[in-house]
Amino acid sequence: MKLRALEVANFRKFRKPLEITGIAEGLNIVVEPNEAGKSTLLEALRAALFIRHSAKSELVRSFCPFGDEVGPRVGLDFEVDGEAWRLDKQFLKAASITLVGPSGRFESDAAEDRLQTLLGFDKGNNRGTDPESRGALGLLWVEQASALAVEPPGHLVRNNIRSALEAEVGAVLGGRRFELVRARIDEAYAALRTARTGKPTGRLAEAESRAAEAGARREVAEDQLRSYEQSLAALEQARTQKRLIERELEDPEMAEQRRKLAEDLKLAESAQLRLTAAQARHAEGEAQLKALDQALAAFEHAESAVHEALAVRDKANAALAAHRQDHEMAVEAETTRRTALAERRQARRDAQGALDAARTIAEGNARRQAVARARAQLSQVKAAEQAIAVKRDLANSSLTAKDVEQLAALDRKVTETQTLRDAGAVSIEVELTEGQTFTIDGEPATAGRHDVLQATTFAIGKAARLTITPPAVVGRSAVDAHDAALEAYHDKLAELEVESYAAAVKRLNAAQNARDELVVLERQLAALCPGDITLDLAPGAAALKLFLEDQTADADDAEAEPDLAALSKALDLANEAEQHAIGQHESAQQTHHQAETRLVQLGADTATAERDVASAQAQLTALEGEHDRSALAAQRQAAGEDYARRVDALDQAERAAGALDIERIRRSIAHQDQAQTRAQEERLALVAKIASLEATVASEGPKGLAGIAAETREVEESAAAQLVRLTREADVLALLRDTLREAGDAAARTFLGPVTRRAARYVERILPGSDLVFAEDMGLVGVRRDGFDEGCGDLSRGTQEQLAVLTRLAFADLLLDRKAPVSLILDDPLVYSDDARLEVMTDLLEEAGTRMQVILLTCRSKAFRHVAAHRIDLAGASA
Repeated sequence: MKLRALEVANFRKFRKPLEITGIAEGLNIVVEPNEAGKSTLLEALRAALFIRHSAKSELVRSFCPFGDEVGPRVGLDFEVDGEAWRLDKQFLKAASITLVGPSGRFESDAAEDRLQTLLGFDKGNNRGTDPESRGALGLLWVEQASALAVEPPGHLVRNNIRSALEAEVGAVLGGRRFELVRARIDEAYAALRTARTGKPTGRLAEAESRAAEAGARREVAEDQLRSYEQSLAALEQARTQKRLIERELEDPEMAEQRRKLAEDLKLAESAQLRLTAAQARHAEGEAQLKALDQALAAFEHAESAVHEALAVRDKANAALAAHRQDHEMAVEAETTRRTALAERRQARRDAQGALDAARTIAEGNARRQAVARARAQLSQVKAAEQAIAVKRDLANSSLTAKDVEQLAALDRKVTETQTLRDAGAVSIEVELTEGQTFTIDGEPATAGRHDVLQATTFAIGKAARLTITPPAVVGRSAVDAHDAALEAYHDKLAELEVESYAAAVKRLNAAQNARDELVVLERQLAALCPGDITLDLAPGAAALKLFLEDQTADADDAEAEPDLAALSKALDLANEAEQHAIGQHESAQQTHHQAETRLVQLGADTATAERDVASAQAQLTALEGEHDRSALAAQRQAAGEDYARRVDALDQAERAAGALDIERIRRSIAHQDQAQTRAQEERLALVAKIASLEATVASEGPKGLAGIAAETREVEESAAAQLVRLTREADVLALLRDTLREAGDAAARTFLGPVTRRAARYVERILPGSDLVFAEDMGLVGVRRDGFDEGCGDLSRGTQEQLAVLTRLAFADLLLDRKAPVSLILDDPLVYSDDARLEVMTDLLEEAGTRMQVILLTCRSKAFRHVAAHRIDLAGASA
């Protein structure tokens, strides 16, 4: 796999877009200072590949720049097996992913799945805590926090490596008897040394303790003997030092030098006294000269002050006289403006009064018109209320739709029974001439159609008598049913107080129409009484009636409608004129105030100048009364000549005192006195030391310290022989145990041999004669050198870091054999390496760059300056 270009935007510190292009195939180095964003770029690469675009975990939210609500975006150009691909991914806001390559364009989850298949990793938890799922790139892209981690590869990488090794090795077998023997050896070894650290225990620890005790006793005896011998040597040395100090104290040359220094000190002190007297006389003459200079300066200052005060007074008087005329003009202008303001104010009041009177007339006219409208509305309201009363009577009819339905049912029943009855009836049409009479069964009847349901006698006057008997088709029950239906129908009509079914329907419809019209009339009534703001009249008929009850008929004496617009305009003009006059008056007032203020100030300046003149003249007069200026000048000349002589005398005294350095002489005397005192103290200390050493030699001599030391040496040699025997036994057991372990490890190395061989090529360059020890999960356990195993945690930080890089290179070589997508990125690597190993490691990385793409992110330009690689400059990247 080869990275070609990287784009980031809104990703942590990279708010603005950053594009890095031109990434080379071999070794690339990014050298930038701290906080430049190198680790952020590696994090962006990890996010683009291993974090799904739809994730919203805490890690993904941390991609946003601090304080911004944006969508972090990463773009990546890369190659896999020579095919170019383009990946664009955005998180959080408008989250999306697009993957474009030779096999087409993929988006959303399809792009994520295609990316996993292409680069050989699994779907992770999107929180950055699942390195197992990231495949080869997760192992080979090493961030700062993982610089010292010598971790085993994930299951995806292990599967790839095992697939690559199956062609090189076979199965690894072990035996039960071999394990039993190794357990017995470990048990015997544990009786002498601890299995984990190899520290002595049991009999070996006891032997070491006895040997250490014997050695300690031998050392004590030898120390005592050595101390006795040192006391003898120290006694002789102290006696020699005492004799040397006594000769120094009696040296006659030192006494003569001390006497000469005392004489020089007396001469120097005498010169210093003369210098002090000359300095005092010099200071006295300097003070006298200064006092005379100050007195003469006071005369000059007083005369200058008088001249300056007179000039200031004359200037103030001229300014005051010139300003009086300006003040009078300002007073006159203020009076004129005040009179004009009073006239404009009165004109505005007259205009306001005229407008108020006109508004009163207009309001009266408006009220009379409103009352007239209210009376007209009342007439309409009464008519509407009468109509509402009529409609309400119609709407309140007791006839309901149910009653009409029942009446309709009875009407249909009458029709049905009549139809049955008329089925067997005989119809007779009777027509009469003028004067003829007609009876039916003796009862008078009228001409027209008659239905005969039973035997019936018709008589037409006395001229004819006819009996008609219809056929026996209609039974009596049909007639009775018809009569019953007819009776029920008429009873219902009487109950509802209507003449017929049609009248009932008409009455029901009239009631419904009345209710609809009632709603409209009530709305019309409400619209007729909207209220009137002019009369303070509330809406509603009741309020209208109550208002008009209290109103009397107004006389038709309405006044002429005033021209309110003209009066308002006149008032606006009067207000404008008044404001103009106010502004002019305020300006005149301000000018008047400023003139008065200036007048007062100039008057005060004149008075102050007068006082200053008087004060300066008084001060000059006082000085002239105290001193005669000509006498002061003569005294000043004499004092100057005397001061020159005193300066001469001071110079001579300083030269005389400088010839003898009194402080140096005193220091020399003090140093000689201190040396004498210290010599006496050292002599007394040596006397005490000699006495102490003589007492020590006298007490330790008879003990036979040499014999005691020889005896303790014999005991120590015996304990050491026992310790050597047990140590040899423990070493034999350790050798046997290690041999068995090596045999077991050899079986395991049969499978891990290719991994070890590839890593050994690199490790031999930094740890000659050393082998790497891998666990079954292919994780690096430690280093074996000089027959001892060292765990990774026991190694130095530099060695741990170097092994972490080299084991990744070995795995990368195996993965390259499998044609897996491989590239190596190291963030701030080799920070703990010394110069020699750093050079070896950079050589190895340059060699790796010939097989795969390698990218180093570092802040140390000097450490990698010698490396031949393609440099990438973030500052020069396009934004």
